[in-house]
Amino acid sequence: MKSDDTEERFTEHFRAVIDNNTSLNMYNEKKRSICVIRKNLAKDYEVEVDASEAPIMNKMLRDPEPYESSMAEVKILEQEIFPLNDAFKNVFGINEELKLNAIKLAIGGSYHDYVTIQENDLKKFDVKPTLSGLCEFIDQNNESILGFLDCEYISEEGNVIYLSCDKKGVTDNIYSLSIKILASMHQRGFFLQQEHKYYGLQLFITLEMKKANDDKLFEFLKELNIDWEMIFFRRRLAIHDWTEIECERDSENLKKYLRAKFETLNYFDINNIIRVIVKNQLPFNVSEKMASLLYKMKTERSNQLSDKTFDAEGYFDSQRRSARSDSEERAQTVNGYTLTLKKAEIAAAANIACAYLGIQKEIEFDKDIPTSEILKYQGELTNF
Repeated sequence: MKSDDTEERFTEHFRAVIDNNTSLNMYNEKKRSICVIRKNLAKDYEVEVDASEAPIMNKMLRDPEPYESSMAEVKILEQEIFPLNDAFKNVFGINEELKLNAIKLAIGGSYHDYVTIQENDLKKFDVKPTLSGLCEFIDQNNESILGFLDCEYISEEGNVIYLSCDKKGVTDNIYSLSIKILASMHQRGFFLQQEHKYYGLQLFITLEMKKANDDKLFEFLKELNIDWEMIFFRRRLAIHDWTEIECERDSENLKKYLRAKFETLNYFDINNIIRVIVKNQLPFNVSEKMASLLYKMKTERSNQLSDKTFDAEGYFDSQRRSARSDSEERAQTVNGYTLTLKKAEIAAAANIACAYLGIQKEIEFDKDIPTSEILKYQGELTNF
């Protein structure tokens, strides 16, 4: 289920570490979003490594082979891939299938006595070329299957592929979903140092979408025991806390924050808000609420002005004639709406913000601000 602010949550790229083995990365571009879930398999599973025939074969083959032959234990498929296939079907439909692109199974009696079969060989045994078909085949032949080997080496990327499957056009929003188990030659030093293992296998689940705020994506994450609500709650809380601390420490930071977030508030508007905040020692959330109310009011007035036809030169002449001598109340040109907010309007916003946030404090304003004007603008701002 999506919450109202889900769209806002995905406005930036971010990374979330779920536990010691799992991380989630979200990459957002203008026309697509990519979700990458990575699980480190090196901590819990073993890989058998042996020398390969690459020293000879790479002189004869167009595509090079890795110089080691490695075999991952079949438990990885049983404990990581089979449940993943079930999760996929639970979310996207029992009849949906992930296409099996690459696998090489070892069948035999021991690590020193086996033969291999690949995805094309499985078709000859009437095994469906899908992840479900692979699951059924392994279930039926569990006793004779030792594990699965490296089946593809992409030398340009430095990746050794052990399993690859995908699904195109999963939903109208999700372009594709792919599952890969691979070892990166570039990360070999890390696994040697951290895990004391020559090969560090990793599981990658990649979803490419039009937009990230998708119900099916969230359902799928929940099936994988990834609590996305908690991730975004912690992320928002951390960002908000950091912003609040920095803005309360330095009024210049608060000024920059309000200018960046509320575009229709000009230089004088922000300065007058800050004066009230600093003078009365008000917290950050009051300044943000004040700016939000004034931003909405100014935007509404701008829309009303744009709907009316009037002589611009005569309008600004009349404004200049009626404007106070105080430079802070002169007309300023800001994206179509040109009037600087009155001090009474800012005072009214401060009263409403404190009342809304339950802050009981008598706020001090400049003595030249009529109380009747403050009350008048409080009535107008209450509608926002």
